Amino acid sequence: MSVVRVNGIDINYEVTDFTDPWAEPETILLHHGFARSLRFWYRWVPQLCRHYRVVTFDSRGCGKTTVPPEDLRFSADELADDAIGLLDALKIDRVHWGSEASGGIVGINAALRHPQRLASLTMCNTPIKLPKATNDLFVEEDVRKYGTAHWARKSATNRFDMNALQDGYLEWSIAEHGKTPAQVAIAIHGMLMDADNWPLLPEIKVPTLMIAGDGSKIAPLEEMKKMSDRIPGARLVVFEGYGQGIAFSQTDRCVAEMLKFLAELRGIAG
Repeated sequence: MSVVRVNGIDINYEVTDFTDPWAEPETILLHHGFARSLRFWYRWVPQLCRHYRVVTFDSRGCGKTTVPPEDLRFSADELADDAIGLLDALKIDRVHWGSEASGGIVGINAALRHPQRLASLTMCNTPIKLPKATNDLFVEEDVRKYGTAHWARKSATNRFDMNALQDGYLEWSIAEHGKTPAQVAIAIHGMLMDADNWPLLPEIKVPTLMIAGDGSKIAPLEEMKKMSDRIPGARLVVFEGYGQGIAFSQTDRCVAEMLKFLAELRGIAG
C-alpha cells in the first residue's frame, strides 16, 4: 500500500496489476461503500487484476486515509474529486469505476463532474437516495456514543442476506466498520442525506451497469429500474432472490457481470 497527498489529505491506496507485462492494461478504480475501506474488495481484486490494473483506496476518513476534523461536512462532489485527484497523482487518464452502495453515488458525481475520466460506471445496489427506513436505523447519538460497529450490527439484516454470507464474514465486517471513526460515519451519512442527483441522471454519458438484488431494502428494485431508465443506455442486471450486500455475498457473479460488460465495451470500441 502507498500514500499520496490529494486535496489536503493523505489517501491510502493500492495498485494491483497481474496483466501480461507487455500489455497496456486499462484501469479499474474500485470505490467502497459506506464507512468501509479498501479491505472490503479482497475478493474482487484477485478476479479483476489478471485482466485490468486495479486501484483500490480508502476514501476520506476511512481506513488509513486522513480523518478530517470532527465538525467537517462531506459532499459527494468532494469525494469524487478525491478519487480524480488520486488518478491525477497516479497519472491515470481514464478508469472503469466500480462501486458498491454509496460508492456508486460518488461515482455518479464523478460521471457528471468528470465524464472524460470515466470509461464506464458499474454500481452494485446503489440507491439514488437512502430510504427512510434505512435512515431511521442510523441514530447519530448512538453512533457517537457506541461507535460505528454498533450501527453495523444493528443494521446488518438490512445490509445483507444473512443466509448467503460466508461463515465469519459478518463479524469481520462489523469489526472493520468499527475502525471508522464515529464522526466520519456521521459526516458520510449527512452527505448521503443531502445528495440528490435524480434530476441530473439523464446527463450521464458514461456507459453504466447497475447490478441489483430484487429484495434490497436500501436500493429497492423499483427505484433501480427508474434510475436505469433515466440514465441513457444504462443496463440493469437483477439477482433474483437477493437483497442488499450482493457485492460481498455474490462477489463472483458481480465480478462476472462487470467483466462481461467491460468486454462488450471493448468490442464496441474495437
